[in-house]
Amino acid sequence: MTTKTTLSAVALFLAFPLLRYTHAQEAKAPPAEPKTKLEMFQARSGAVIIRGFSEVGSIQGQLSTSIAVECKEFTDASSGKKEYGITVTVKSTSRFEKSDTSFIDDDEIVSLLKGIEYIAKIDKTITKLADFQADYKTKGDMTVSSYSSSQGIVEAAVQCGRFNGTMAHLSMADLEQFTKLIAKSKEMLDELKK
Repeated sequence: MTTKTTLSAVALFLAFPLLRYTHAQEAKAPPAEPKTKLEMFQARSGAVIIRGFSEVGSIQGQLSTSIAVECKEFTDASSGKKEYGITVTVKSTSRFEKSDTSFIDDDEIVSLLKGIEYIAKIDKTITKLADFQADYKTKGDMTVSSYSSSQGIVEAAVQCGRFNGTMAHLSMADLEQFTKLIAKSKEMLDELKK
């Protein structure tokens, strides 16, 4: 055996236990606790849960990202109890495909729309410092942000997911389209509950 082959074999032998340890750590991660009414409803066991859903729409973000919005109606078949809300799914296909979904309860949508409206108006005059970032976060771990970019313009982002979630980068015009999807979903849910 050559020295190069021997070194490669030793490196592989030493790295193998580390790979097994890393995989074992990932496999033991506890499931995340539900944070929204929709998540709690969906997590029920011992009951038949009927899930109604309609796609509201989607938008293409920058850097191979997209955002999809769906209305949700969850019904417990035995009690007739219902929960309403939306899901926002951010998908990225830039290096590898990744997506995360956040649940937003119906009673949180109005404050989400007000939060987006506020951060969409912010510009560099909000602070005397060189840069800024403004965030609105939902209970279901969706964060909507506006920030000053390195090009000196204001841009936006939507991130879904609890730990190192998936982020879609948006222009301010894209953020306006996203806001319209959220508003449309609220209208659909209000009509559904009549």
